[in-house]
Amino acid sequence: MSRKTKKPKTRGGHLKAVPSAPRMPLQLVLNHRVVDSFTPDFVRWYERFSDAEDALQCLHIVKLFISASHAISEESSATWFDPDSLDDAALALASTLDEADSDEALVAIFDYLHLYAEFLFETGRWSGTEEDYFVLHMLLTEEASGELGLPDDIPELSDEEQDRAFQELPVLQLTGRLLEWLGAGKDVTSTGVLRLKDIEGAAGAVGVKARGKKTGKGPLPEGEGAAEADPESFEVGSMHEVPVLREIWAALVDIDGLSIGSTRAAPGAAAESWDSPDLDSRLQIRREFLTVFLASAVMDSGDMWEEGPRDNATLARVLLRGATGEPVSVDELKSAAANESVGSALPTFEAIRALRELATLADLGLVDVDTHYTVPPAVIQCVIPALALVLAMEDNFEPGPVHPG
Repeated sequence: MSRKTKKPKTRGGHLKAVPSAPRMPLQLVLNHRVVDSFTPDFVRWYERFSDAEDALQCLHIVKLFISASHAISEESSATWFDPDSLDDAALALASTLDEADSDEALVAIFDYLHLYAEFLFETGRWSGTEEDYFVLHMLLTEEASGELGLPDDIPELSDEEQDRAFQELPVLQLTGRLLEWLGAGKDVTSTGVLRLKDIEGAAGAVGVKARGKKTGKGPLPEGEGAAEADPESFEVGSMHEVPVLREIWAALVDIDGLSIGSTRAAPGAAAESWDSPDLDSRLQIRREFLTVFLASAVMDSGDMWEEGPRDNATLARVLLRGATGEPVSVDELKSAAANESVGSALPTFEAIRALRELATLADLGLVDVDTHYTVPPAVIQCVIPALALVLAMEDNFEPGPVHPG
């Protein structure tokens, strides 16, 4: 799985002369031997970024990092890094490599660790889970921490303020209603979707008037069923055709708020935290839900039947700037959507989709729309990890400019 990882910018600089590793415990000795055993394959793999000398430098930094991590936690691994101790170990190592400019050394360390972790994952040597890798990738992604310009001044809300804001957020209200409707569980088909007879109830829970198509062999006798049919309701052949429902359903599955079995969809392990009396648990599960929901909006933008790329860099940029002090204006996005100049097809296509997606996000309370697109304070903290999640999951994805070109 190729990632958009850049080679260290400091090659040939202040890290040219790094200290030799001190005498080590047996576990460290073994871990260093594991790293050494990777050398031939790693050097060949590293050719896409730089030369053999730099590859060996990378492995040396990795071994020093493993030593620093072991000194802090008394545990270490050559094939997995603990995200919780990542910063402490890297900071400790950076201060020993370059006391005068530890910040620059830290950037180089993270670059090297990122490359090494990517090598482990791509070659099947990563001993952690795939989720562990994506978490580490998110933390180490240079774009997610620097080049994207992610805001450092995220509004600070107390837990009580956050809880009140979440209670008033339409998307969370609809999700709570869907969980109430689900109850102890509902039947699903062999493909894991709701049966047609249950679509109307599920759609109604999220504020959409839709119903499953009748599956009888012939038309109903004249007049039969007309009384109960809502003229404003539309028929669908699958729950995936119901807007809002499909997105909320998918996000619940991703956070384990919904468990899909062979015949039943039931509340997942995390569902009990949704309305938990414990404030921390309640806030945590809702933050996770919003993060996944926003990431999915960017990665799966537009109508499910449309042609073209599913991810939307323009939408990502609007969300990012909406979380900072430089929001995109509505007129600016509309202008991009109307652009018909040569070579503007993809940006224009993305802008059109972004307009439609932002209208939905606004209805759900995730975006405020006046003259500009802004993100409510309670949601800003979820935009950052959502975009980082997109970066971790999508190859070569970068939030793009609103204007084509």
